Amino acid sequence: MKKLKSIYSSVLRVLRNRYAATALLAFGWVIFISDIDLLFIIEEQIELNKMKDEVINISIKNDDLILQLIDLEENPDVLERIARERYFMKKPLEEVYRIVD
Repeated sequence: MKKLKSIYSSVLRVLRNRYAATALLAFGWVIFISDIDLLFIIEEQIELNKMKDEVINISIKNDDLILQLIDLEENPDVLERIARERYFMKKPLEEVYRIVD
């Protein structure tokens, strides 16, 4: 009980100082009450980190596509293979059989 009274009196002593009370009030306002409070900042930081990860993943996919494009431009065999597989193209006088499950 005596310890609780000493804590209570020390808190009152700090709050009697108008600068300390104003600082505590401003601190509480910034953390809990204002539009851009601490919770909002943490949520936005989490969303920003997710977006940064997404940008990294998309840039990796973009690099892979650029490598595939370079491969298509430099190697005509790859271009022919893709044309035959995706678009079912064939050479003249050639028969193509498509097997569907």
